[in-house]
Amino acid sequence: MSQYLVLSRIKVQNANCIAGFTWGFPAITHFLGFTHAMQRKLSSDYDITFNGCAVVSHNYQLHVYKPNPRASYEFIQSKNPPVLAKHKNAVSAPIIEEGKMNLTVSMIIEISKELVTTTEQIEKFKQAILDQCLTSRLAGGSILSVGQVDLLSASTEEQFSKLNRSVKRLTMPGFVLQDCSAYLKQHFEQLKEDNPDAQVLDAWLDFVAMKYQANPKLKDGEQECTLETDAEWELLPKPAKGWLVPIMTGYKAISEKYATSEVGHLRVSEDDPSVTGCCFVEAVHSIGEWKSVHRVTSIGEMIWRYHYDNDWYLCRQAREQPDKEHVITDNESQSFENAIANL
Repeated sequence: MSQYLVLSRIKVQNANCIAGFTWGFPAITHFLGFTHAMQRKLSSDYDITFNGCAVVSHNYQLHVYKPNPRASYEFIQSKNPPVLAKHKNAVSAPIIEEGKMNLTVSMIIEISKELVTTTEQIEKFKQAILDQCLTSRLAGGSILSVGQVDLLSASTEEQFSKLNRSVKRLTMPGFVLQDCSAYLKQHFEQLKEDNPDAQVLDAWLDFVAMKYQANPKLKDGEQECTLETDAEWELLPKPAKGWLVPIMTGYKAISEKYATSEVGHLRVSEDDPSVTGCCFVEAVHSIGEWKSVHRVTSIGEMIWRYHYDNDWYLCRQAREQPDKEHVITDNESQSFENAIANL
């Protein structure tokens, strides 16, 4: 039997929208961290294990502005450094730039150790989940409300089909974040064929950066372009189709492991038996795709899970290759009947 916990329409205020080199949406590590924290809080009352989670975005509002129409976006900051009366002539303390956002998301949490309970116990469990959500933080933001808490189970193929339809109805309309690292790997291999010195960063930037190419307009009789030759600038397409975005998917250790007593200012207790040490890390980036929920064929391909490999601490999905055949481009459309049939 498989069980999933669906938290619909979680409204979060002042969440962190900076993830490594990128900004615009919290890193997937925030949501898996929230899932792990929820499991630890419930472990004293319930013998339960959360294996991973899926993230569905419904709405968002970034705290940014433009100083003028031609400028880039800047974060709205609140600078309130503490200044004592005896330090009236002191220079105002600097602040670290923070990016905040309000968002509404749904989470689908995979339960690997199932609960076998009665209807009354299920209602009590759902209320415990709701109480823990409202007293927790998600991506550093405050949870204002949770629309609905549902516990869904399936053990047969027919029940799995019904479960998929139930999850879609609970999370539509929305867009689920999926891993497209296979696109990055494939594009990097193509770059290596043309340029043996190409780096993974070059392939990643092809998905991230907006690149333009100048097509010179040669006049009659001109064989080569000069500095005076007019040109038409063309936006180069991304290496693959889809709503592709840069994402942060984990961390890579860059130091040896230290005991908690060897590193100062840690936000952990030395008496906590679950803390075995610490090390310094760097963010790991990849490529993701926002896909409409109605196009997802199985819940399993939506779930992000932890993956450990020596110094690598990653978040992955159980997907071999992105589904290229069913990518809907800007020029394609679906009929209402086909969209309903895919639910």
